[in-house]
Amino acid sequence: MPAKPKAKPAKRKATVSASDEAFLRNKAKNSRFTYGQLKKVLQRGKGAYLSSGSRNVSMTAWARGRVNSFVSGKGGARKADKDLLKK
Repeated sequence: MPAKPKAKPAKRKATVSASDEAFLRNKAKNSRFTYGQLKKVLQRGKGAYLSSGSRNVSMTAWARGRVNSFVSGKGGARKADKDLLKK
């Protein structure tokens, strides 16, 4: 008897705190990027923090730093998130 295919876990919507949302909306208003693009960069920044294991910076500071790098074009965030530039 063939094995049943495993059901994929349901994708959870990424939630953003109120302070992160205000930060992103302000950045979007003052840059050429949309709120949605910056939200994805923030989420990727949080994921990068979790995979790097940095102990010197909070996850929020790490993720916001990635957003700032993406907006300014300095640092490596534009290169890492270049797929978001085409949207």
